[in-house]
Amino acid sequence: MSGFSPEWLAQREPLDAAARDAGLAHEFAAAIARTPRRIIDLGAGTGANLRLLAPLIAGDQDWLLIDKDPALLVAQRREIARWAAQHEWGFSEDATGAVEISVGAARWRVRSQELDLHASLEQLRLQDCDGVTTTAFLDLVSVEWIDRLCHMLSRSPRPLLATLSVDGQRRWQPAMADDLRLLQAFEQHQAGDKGFGIALGIAAVDEMALRLARNGFSVGTARSDWLIADEHRALLGQMIDEALAIGCELEPGAASEFAQWAAHRHAQVAAGTLALTIGHRDLLALPRPIVYPDSFTLPAAR
Repeated sequence: MSGFSPEWLAQREPLDAAARDAGLAHEFAAAIARTPRRIIDLGAGTGANLRLLAPLIAGDQDWLLIDKDPALLVAQRREIARWAAQHEWGFSEDATGAVEISVGAARWRVRSQELDLHASLEQLRLQDCDGVTTTAFLDLVSVEWIDRLCHMLSRSPRPLLATLSVDGQRRWQPAMADDLRLLQAFEQHQAGDKGFGIALGIAAVDEMALRLARNGFSVGTARSDWLIADEHRALLGQMIDEALAIGCELEPGAASEFAQWAAHRHAQVAAGTLALTIGHRDLLALPRPIVYPDSFTLPAAR
């Protein structure tokens, strides 16, 4: 998840936690029944998936958190230690650098690995895990990258929970005339190269669902929209400034109009009258069990 600061990830974590679909998360937890449950988290950032899902999954677990950015891996260890301390859980580190969190009788082992998921995706050994997770990641990758991951999942079928992929909805309340132009600029920007080829952006969930269904998975999706309101004034201000910067970059002739839009939006933030909904979707893919017809019998041993 290179390119995202620890500060930004900390800012978005409570919004992500509130937006995620609980039903899909519970289904994922139920699908990985063995002990310890071994989970690979792709583009792990500071470990938000671990912090949300580990208590839900419960029991002994072994997490491998993958990220390209060494700064995020450093922040990851710090945030996991802070999380454990907040809950008064046991926290220790072994000679390999893995940490262990003790929660009652359960033991959660957490390992971090620096890996470029574009160049070295195939180095992952999905056959050694029980489930795969990722958050706010699918919309950054290309269709070619998704094909590679789906090929790996077809050879080693494992449950996949991919949360908080943007879907193109961005609704400012109250609405203004330039909202649509700025949304179109954002979608164009979202489809640039984020280090994995031309990003799928808002098409990512549908493309992933289609390919996994073709590879024998049962796929479900659910909405996981952010609602940024008056209690998130600083973040609203950042969203306004981001929209302005992208709009001016892609449509420089409209810079003065976009600046007026931004000034009006900042005034609404100050007055406590602005809210923003950003559309996301969660995806859960489960390998379909083999169902034999009632008349099927195994051939006799020879």
